[in-house]
Amino acid sequence: MKRFKGFAIPYLIWLILLVVTPIVVMIVLTFFNTKGMDFIGATFSLDAYKRLADPSILKALGNSLYIAFFTVLICFLLGYPVAYFLSFSNIKNKKLVLLLMILPMWSNSMLRIVSWLRLLSTDFLSALNLIGTSGAVIFVTVTTYLPFMIFPIFTVLEKMDRSIIEASKDLGVPAWKTFLKITFPLSLGGVSSGVIMVFLPAATGFAISQTIGLDKVRLVGNLLQTVFEKNNYNFGSLLSIFVSVVIIAIVLLFDFVQNPKGRGNK
Repeated sequence: MKRFKGFAIPYLIWLILLVVTPIVVMIVLTFFNTKGMDFIGATFSLDAYKRLADPSILKALGNSLYIAFFTVLICFLLGYPVAYFLSFSNIKNKKLVLLLMILPMWSNSMLRIVSWLRLLSTDFLSALNLIGTSGAVIFVTVTTYLPFMIFPIFTVLEKMDRSIIEASKDLGVPAWKTFLKITFPLSLGGVSSGVIMVFLPAATGFAISQTIGLDKVRLVGNLLQTVFEKNNYNFGSLLSIFVSVVIIAIVLLFDFVQNPKGRGNK
């Protein structure tokens, strides 16, 4: 394997240029007051860190976690049954069904968001006053990211050894108990992937909340957009790092809760 170590050099170079270097620059920017990315005349300051205690920042973070949590929950409650029945069904063209599910995703995401805005603004639905509410934002976010929950769960279920389930049935175990004791635990890997794939964009996105929420439901993504539009790269960098740390911590916590014994053995 040592002979092939040289093939990793281009990857390491791109990793340093596109990942490590921007992160280092962002960390440095948090400790200075600069005009955009111009370090000439920059002065050391901790103003960016003081702004983290701003109530609007904490409210936006809370809104993001709230939207992301219920989006993940609804996507799981809808996506798991779809993936389960599709995997265990006798449908011959399962790939065609999956293709039909992702077909709307081939269109521009902003086009789909605006389409929902027009639909929710019709005379029939406008009476419900959905536009500008968290419920509308969650609904559109779910319709956008639901396939990201279905696909990983379906993949795990499709590869599952059916002989284990058949053995459970042969032993007289009820179907519901087989599902709870065998099928669902074995599919948690797909559930975990689906949760992460839905949670990350739901918590950090800004287009849906800005368009469907009419900028009334402000998320962290909206704050980041506003901060960078004002060329405040110092606070924008700190806010980006802070959000990344919070999201990574939540993902690690979910992973630990899902498999605490495995973490302990490692």
